[in-house]
Amino acid sequence: MKINSSINLNITSNQSNFSFMQNISNVFEYNPNQAIKMQRDPNQASYFYGDMPTFLVPHDAQKSLIKLDNKDYISYFKTTLHYVVDEETYKNLTSKLNSSTLNYLLFKEGNLDLNTQVIDEKQIFKIMIDDMIIEQTQNILGVTSRHHYSMYSFDNDVCLNYSYANKFSPDAGNYKADNYSNQNPLISNSYYLNSYANSNLIDTKFGKAELFLDLADNNDKLGVGTFSSNSQLFRFDSDGNGFVDKNDDYFDKLKIRAYDKDGNEIIKKLSEVVDSIDLKDFIDSKSNAIKKWKEEVSSYGWDEKTYEEQLNIISSYNPYSIFKPEVRYESLSQNDLNELSKLADKDGWIDVASLQGIDLAYAKQGIDGNYKLNELNYLGISNNQANSYANEQYAKFNALYEDYMAEINALNEFFNSYKQVASDDIMAEFGAFIENPEFKSTIMLQIEREFTSATGLKFSLENLQKVKDSFEQDRANTANMLKDTDVLTAIRINKNGTFTLKFNSGREINVNELYKDSGKAFDIELNLNAKFMSEIELNQNLDLVVSLAKVKDEITGDIQTKPLKELGVEIIKKLSNNKFILQTNDNRSIIIDQLYTKLNDKEKDQNSNKNQIDDKEKFYPKPLKIWA
Repeated sequence: MKINSSINLNITSNQSNFSFMQNISNVFEYNPNQAIKMQRDPNQASYFYGDMPTFLVPHDAQKSLIKLDNKDYISYFKTTLHYVVDEETYKNLTSKLNSSTLNYLLFKEGNLDLNTQVIDEKQIFKIMIDDMIIEQTQNILGVTSRHHYSMYSFDNDVCLNYSYANKFSPDAGNYKADNYSNQNPLISNSYYLNSYANSNLIDTKFGKAELFLDLADNNDKLGVGTFSSNSQLFRFDSDGNGFVDKNDDYFDKLKIRAYDKDGNEIIKKLSEVVDSIDLKDFIDSKSNAIKKWKEEVSSYGWDEKTYEEQLNIISSYNPYSIFKPEVRYESLSQNDLNELSKLADKDGWIDVASLQGIDLAYAKQGIDGNYKLNELNYLGISNNQANSYANEQYAKFNALYEDYMAEINALNEFFNSYKQVASDDIMAEFGAFIENPEFKSTIMLQIEREFTSATGLKFSLENLQKVKDSFEQDRANTANMLKDTDVLTAIRINKNGTFTLKFNSGREINVNELYKDSGKAFDIELNLNAKFMSEIELNQNLDLVVSLAKVKDEITGDIQTKPLKELGVEIIKKLSNNKFILQTNDNRSIIIDQLYTKLNDKEKDQNSNKNQIDDKEKFYPKPLKIWA
């Protein structure tokens, strides 16, 4: 029902029929002959302050009522536009949302109408569901500003529902900045992205295609999931190994849009046209990156000192640092150890000030029992000695845990409650969303990334609870299993070849081995668990097909990476110096430093791409529109 915009409000004294507002005596009644008052008397619940509309205040004393066709409606105003809803819609839905969220939803740009409107529950619910999909999609894609979706244009996006604990709390204030915004970048520095990364067409064996994210499984009906560039794929490498594949979150929600030779649209799951995408294919060379940088800054007018400082920053940047250390780090060679020894004092201690530019890591056991590399941090603010390292780690994790549970509880409580009152019509269209709400707020997505970064675990509610329970059982040990948050101050090279690491928190730990950043990323991953297995476990559990070793070719002398199966390995033995002996079926004994795991069968993919593709299956360029 629409009400002509020229019809405005007259204040009358009339008792409301709303059961929840019996104490309100001021009811607005439509009168076509009077203009709307931009600044009503405070006792008449004005929604305007000067020329700026205020947010709807959620308590009953400031609800405005409208009498229309002898029915009562509650009104929501925004400048000269407003909506009215009936009592059922108010009780079931709008009263359950906080005022900022409700205003944002009702007055989104696409929902505006010059006429005042009666808006029903189904319309508002659809707008809300769509907006939750938009929010999650754009957060995953890294779209940070959504001002153009709303009449609101505040600097801090206070109207957006970043938090479900806020969104589904009627008495909550505006959104406030959270603790999970300043995270490590998910995409390499833009100068190090090549033309393929900046293209919006992905290569497949069938031809080029556009990528899009389809969270709702409706082929992105809302039109918000299209990739602006291939570089957004970096955001989908949830396990950090440099490949986007079936092991990553949301891989099954990625789709491609292409066209056949007749111009007909083709939509397929990404998994139907590629097995994986190698993100290293998007990274440019250092020389090209510096060249692009120089071209851009040539007009900046920097002095020589500033120019050299900035040049050093861009030159020393490692574009592969966004990938996890297990695919970037290598064992320290004997030459590395010799150079490191030169930095030690007579007691074997090395001040970290002399290690600047050298990135080191050590193997640490996680809560799941697996070993991962922990990169050492030399720079940072000294810890608060008034509190223990274990207590600080616990406090940070507990805050993360409580924030996430507040989000998911608010989400589930809202939908569990709503399905009790939702109409058959709403359940018929939105039942899947209501029965199984898999939405994630911006804060939830940020917490999930923070959790994985801190614990090395794939996020799940089960893993979240596992860490929580571990802290409750043994706080100190669990704190040491998480990613280090203190700063390395010194390293000692011990006489037995091990290392002692000293941190500013007062911690000291001994490790058998250190690893250095190669400045590259590989298609293989360090198998750190192998270092801590017994010989029996190694020979029983290691998959010789995907397990690899770096060996020297007997003819060329080149170092090659080969599967243990191909080498004919029958028995693996461990040496006291942390190395392995591979005994083969032709009686060779090969000594190696590390064992690796194959991440991706690129050779298989390349052979698959060489297979003949039928013309009917090929993708063609998007047809151009021809205007008469």
